[in-house]
Amino acid sequence: MHRFIPLFFIFISCAVPIDYFGNTVDIHKDRIYLTKIREDRSDKDKLHLIFVEQRGDHTKKSERKRQKTLERYIDLIMSYNGYTESNILDMHSRGVIEPRFYVTIQFN
Repeated sequence: MHRFIPLFFIFISCAVPIDYFGNTVDIHKDRIYLTKIREDRSDKDKLHLIFVEQRGDHTKKSERKRQKTLERYIDLIMSYNGYTESNILDMHSRGVIEPRFYVTIQFN
């Protein structure tokens, strides 16, 4: 039994990432994927989105990929919650080893 524990950890670390909505993600294709959605304490229509971001140097092409994926997630959240408009209030990245991309959005 103890022999299988290292194999179990290797298997778990090689698993395909899954986003907030349960979809499998190809991080090389999408550049980011959504892991958490948090509502703002003062405004129920303001959401804080937390994404896992691909490591490495960012190029103009990868920035366009990230923006395209972000727009897809915003459209999905809007259709899921019944919003008609969105306004991005803040975007920033943090981290080197495990980069995260934070976005604050106001929906109407």
